[in-house]
Amino acid sequence: MDSKREARAAEKGGVSCAAVDLDWVLFDADGVIQGPRDGWFEELTAWGGSRADEFMLAIAEADMSCLTGKDFGAAMRGVLSQFHIDAPLEDVIDQHFWIEVRQPMLAAVRAVRDLGLRCALATNQQNMRGAYMRSSLGFETIFDEQFYSYELGVAKPDAGYFQAIMNRINVPPHRVLFIDDHEGNVAGASELGIYSELFARDGGVPVLASILARYGVQL
Repeated sequence: MDSKREARAAEKGGVSCAAVDLDWVLFDADGVIQGPRDGWFEELTAWGGSRADEFMLAIAEADMSCLTGKDFGAAMRGVLSQFHIDAPLEDVIDQHFWIEVRQPMLAAVRAVRDLGLRCALATNQQNMRGAYMRSSLGFETIFDEQFYSYELGVAKPDAGYFQAIMNRINVPPHRVLFIDDHEGNVAGASELGIYSELFARDGGVPVLASILARYGVQL
């Protein structure tokens, strides 16, 4: 642990004995840093009418098919045609993608960076939602890096996703901590030797603080 982190930990009440020296913390987005705003499900299913369940399944399939780089707009226009919906895509899909950022979590990320660690967003996203997140949520001032599956061409839990990140940050896996709310993604990162922790969905800062404390990082 570097001197800056030791000093901050001492101020917080002592340094953990965990024998881990981290350089980076990778944060999943949905369920960790952000979540859906209230009412999103009702707004979207309303477009499907009596076929709402089929409509939502088709959207989910379109989203999944585009996580590694295919155009979500084109996929969704196909869905709208399939369900005979004449409205423009921008009327059906909220321009903010129903995202509600958890501000206390962003403050916690800043605190982690203040301790001398570098932080990155590591998230599966299709191109439209990911581009919105990159350009409109201010994440460039919060995170040192942002890793989107649609840009990398591979998605979690594929080991190639995590290897692409390792290639970019150029540090050994054992100096990286990955935090995600899906067990499969945690397992995928672990396969590369990355320290990986399951986050209780929307658990907030208390859950994050508990995880970090196991690695000697005191918020």
